[in-house]
Amino acid sequence: MRMSAFIRSNTSLIVAEWEDFARALIPAAEGMTPLALRNHIAKMLIFITDDMDSLQTAAEQIVKSHGEKAKQSGQSAAEVHASLRQAGGFNLDQMVSEYRSLRASVIKLWSAQSTAQDGEIATDLIRFNESIDQILTESISYYASMSEVSRDLFLGILGHDLRNPLSAVLMSAQLGPKMGPFNENQTKLLSQVIMSARRAIEIVDTLC
Repeated sequence: MRMSAFIRSNTSLIVAEWEDFARALIPAAEGMTPLALRNHIAKMLIFITDDMDSLQTAAEQIVKSHGEKAKQSGQSAAEVHASLRQAGGFNLDQMVSEYRSLRASVIKLWSAQSTAQDGEIATDLIRFNESIDQILTESISYYASMSEVSRDLFLGILGHDLRNPLSAVLMSAQLGPKMGPFNENQTKLLSQVIMSARRAIEIVDTLC
């Protein structure tokens, strides 16, 4: 049986293996429902099989091997998967390991049942790996962009919440000497507070 036909006929088995692997990625997967763990996997398998069965010229294969194949319009299943994994607490290494597991699992299951000829086996493996690399690239790219958005949001909130109290500390320290005489030690302490507050504000400004 050709690999694309095998995947279509054994989608439930492949998804179950993927789910078992994802569930092992604790603590990220702890408490996640089966639906959350297997989200959009079936759709990605449909993409893989359709891509494997599509006609492809030598030039198109080179473009794909360079990771330059044009993405379909709209959000892909791989991007949705990346988004949910990022929101669910999976780190990038854990998400990538899911694709490694999928690759190994499909090849193992198919090899055990395949009656394809040597030439067909080589062709199927090449097309399968190309398709996996395609969705893996989409997932990594989307995960990275989501992480960047989260980082910017966090820094924006951090900057807003820290800048005001730091400014208040700096202003109070600067006004202190004007409210009465201070001894030498008190003056040194105020100077340290002022320098520390200014440095903290500089750090916040640099980060945000």
